[in-house]
Amino acid sequence: MPKQKQSRKAQKKAAKREDTVRMPFRRTWCDSNLTDYLAPLKAPETENEYLAVAVDLEEAGEKWRAGDAEKSARFFHRALYNYAAGLNRFPQSLDLAYNRYALRISRDNADLLFNTGQVLSSLAELLSEARDRSDDTGAADPLYLLQEALECFHRCASLQEYQVMQQEKDVNRSAQNPMELDEQAAATVTGGPVFEPRPTVAEPSDEDTWVSIMEPVTPDSLLDTLLAQIETLTSVCGILSSEGVGDLDWIEQYHDDLLSSNVLHSGVTTDRHLEFILSRARLECALADAGFSIAKLNIDRYEQGLAEALEPLKLFPNEPQALCDMADAEIVFNASIERFADRILRIASEVNIIRWKHLTKAIDHLTAASKLWTARNLPRIHLRRGDCEMLRRRLGAAPWNYDLASKSASTLLKNAEIYFRGAGRLAKAEGAANEEEEALTKEAVAAALAGDPSRFREKAGSEMQKVQDILKDAVEEGVILSDDIRILGI
Repeated sequence: MPKQKQSRKAQKKAAKREDTVRMPFRRTWCDSNLTDYLAPLKAPETENEYLAVAVDLEEAGEKWRAGDAEKSARFFHRALYNYAAGLNRFPQSLDLAYNRYALRISRDNADLLFNTGQVLSSLAELLSEARDRSDDTGAADPLYLLQEALECFHRCASLQEYQVMQQEKDVNRSAQNPMELDEQAAATVTGGPVFEPRPTVAEPSDEDTWVSIMEPVTPDSLLDTLLAQIETLTSVCGILSSEGVGDLDWIEQYHDDLLSSNVLHSGVTTDRHLEFILSRARLECALADAGFSIAKLNIDRYEQGLAEALEPLKLFPNEPQALCDMADAEIVFNASIERFADRILRIASEVNIIRWKHLTKAIDHLTAASKLWTARNLPRIHLRRGDCEMLRRRLGAAPWNYDLASKSASTLLKNAEIYFRGAGRLAKAEGAANEEEEALTKEAVAAALAGDPSRFREKAGSEMQKVQDILKDAVEEGVILSDDIRILGI
């Protein structure tokens, strides 16, 4: 006979959580800085402490479910996180497993599911960045959190589609029986009685009472959920690409199901058509890159997949974001080809030509974007132009030794210096301190590598730590060679 589950209060009491300090969460879920979430004052250590903290958070989520879906989502996702973290430490815990399962299947509020999915996606992004900065693998798995987010978005979409069906039924019913809706109005016109609710005085209570108002599902809310799924799936592909291993089959199936959804069949509103096109293109590019990274696609199929993904964006030559997205995809293509060069069954000279071609395309897209008055963050666009010139110069170094890049090195460095200088001036005018610092440092580096080290020496002498941080990122991105660091004397 199965063991009967304890009530939540009994579980809390049994957990003996007197000495446990709760994990703080001072900011809202939409705040880009979620570091408070990752820095608990004292993390749970025992199975009972994990259980107690999670149960407490879940009860808080229940309390706020009707009054504040956003706050409720924060509590629920923190509860899920604690259940998952506890199960990672204590995989045999029936209480943790049961409560996590019950919480996951009990959420039937579309807004709550959507907000929870967004929180999980943001947390996964932050965890992924933290992992990139360190070798610590003890934190929660970003891929797991993204899968949880996809589950939330999927259930949200299902609920919204069901609600749309109910709304349509209500409209049809109203059309067939219009007198039913006008009974009260008719009674008023004919002098019939009109019943109004009597005012009541709220009785004092220990807790506030909330009223939940269900708003109708709109085409925009359906599209929001669809875009959230696309963006989350894109992030999943990014993790697979960075790790170089993984299962792409379920992602491709989810992708196919997603892009055949009823939302697309009903049509995307005109004012958000570009938003959807851009989001879908990013996903298609990410899928192609993930397929190549895990050795499911060869270079030819990757290149073909990239071209097909970017084809719809060519219809928007005057949209800066479309041009920048195409440039980013070309840059990612070049980086992946270099990273997995040992898998490519082509002679080096052919691969060099392919990489040069795609980097040149990236520069062309960025140049076109920089000329549009609607372009945002022009300093970043010019920085990327300079980066691409440095990446083309990289092809002339060992082990690639591309002759065209080697012969053009001085020109490429001069171009990069000009782009970086322009980025610095624009950043200063806009008050973008980070972009200005990056641009000034890279401009000094390009000048030093071209034979004029004076500005770099001055820059490094006054702000060495900032310079080192920027150069470290530049080396990781391939913009600056390891040999360049030696030449610069860093």
